[in-house]
Amino acid sequence: MFLKNNKVKMLGIIILTVLGVYIGLEYVLPLFAPFIVAYLVAAALSPVVKFLNRKIRLPKLLGAILSLSLLSALVGFILYYICDILLTQVVALLKNFPIYLSVLTGYVDNLCTGCDKFLGIKLGTVQNFIYTNFDGVLVVIKNKIMPVITTRSINLLIGMVGFVGILLIMLVSILLLIKDDEQYREGVRNSVFYKDIHVITSKLSHMGIAYLKTQGIMLLLISLVCTIAMFLIRNKYALLVGVGIGVVDAFPILGSGMILLPWAVINLFQKDIYSAAIILTAYVGCQLLRQTVEPRLFGNRIGIKPVYTMMAMYVGVKVFGFLGFLLGPVGLVMIITIIKEARNRIDGSKLQEVTSENHE
Repeated sequence: MFLKNNKVKMLGIIILTVLGVYIGLEYVLPLFAPFIVAYLVAAALSPVVKFLNRKIRLPKLLGAILSLSLLSALVGFILYYICDILLTQVVALLKNFPIYLSVLTGYVDNLCTGCDKFLGIKLGTVQNFIYTNFDGVLVVIKNKIMPVITTRSINLLIGMVGFVGILLIMLVSILLLIKDDEQYREGVRNSVFYKDIHVITSKLSHMGIAYLKTQGIMLLLISLVCTIAMFLIRNKYALLVGVGIGVVDAFPILGSGMILLPWAVINLFQKDIYSAAIILTAYVGCQLLRQTVEPRLFGNRIGIKPVYTMMAMYVGVKVFGFLGFLLGPVGLVMIITIIKEARNRIDGSKLQEVTSENHE
C-alpha cells in the first residue's frame, strides 16, 4: 500500500513538474529573461567590484559602472570584429553566387546526362524534369516566401528598437544589483521558501550551467578547428564555414561529419589530396574533442544520453520555436533535477517512518 502511494505521488510530481516547466519556459521566462541575464552578469562582476572597493575604496556604484563599461567594450569589440568578418564573407559569397551557380549547373548537367545514358532514355529527359520542378520552386519562393521574408524584416527592425530598450533596462538592473547585492541576498535568505527553493535551484544551477558551459566551449573549440582548416585550404569563407560547421556539430547525431566527410570525398575525386587530408584531419580533431574534452567538462553531472538530448531539442523546437534547441535541453535538465530531488525526499520520509516504527 505504501509503495502504491509512492508511485501515485511520483506520477503526480512528474505531471506537475512537466507542466510547471512548460509554463515557466513559455510564459514566465520571457517576462523575467532580461533580469535573469542581469543577475548572472552582476554575479560575475560582483567579485571585481568588491575587490576595487576593498583595495582602493572605490564606491560600489562607480566600480560597477567601470567594470560594466570595460566588459561591454570588450564584448562589443569582439562582436564587431567577428561580425565584420562574417558580413564581408557573406557579401563575397553573394557576389560570387552566380559563378558558383553556373559551376553547380554544369555538375548537374553532367549528372543528368549520365543518368540518361545509364537508364537508356532520351538525352535531356532527367535535365528537363529537374529544371521544370526547379522553376516551380522559384515561383513558390517569389510568391510565398519572399513576402514573408519582407514582413519578417520589418518586424525584425521593430524588434531591434525594442531590444535597445531592453538592453538599457538590463544595464540599469546590473548596476542596481551590484550596488545593493548584500541587501538583496539578505532579503532572499529571510524568505520562508528559501530553504526549499534553494535545494532545487542550487542543483539546477549547477547542472544547467554545466550543460550550457560545456556546449558553449565545445562550439567555440570545434568552430576554431574547422575555421583553421578552412584557412589552411585557402577557403574564402573560412570563418563563415567554420562557424557553420561548429553549429551543425552541436546537434546530437548530426555532427560535423555530415559536412566534412562528403567534402573530403569530393576533394579526393578531384585529386586534391592536400585539401582532403586537411578536412579529414579537422574531422578527426572534432571527434577527439567530443570524445575527450566534452566528458572532462561535463562529466556525469547530468547523465543525459545524446538521444534524449535530441528528443528534447525536437520537442523544444515544436513547442518553443527556434529557441527550443536551447530551451528543450534546459527544460529536460530542470525536470530531471526536480524529479530526482522529489524522489530523494520521498525515500527519506519512507526511511524515517520505517525507523520510527522499529523504535516503537
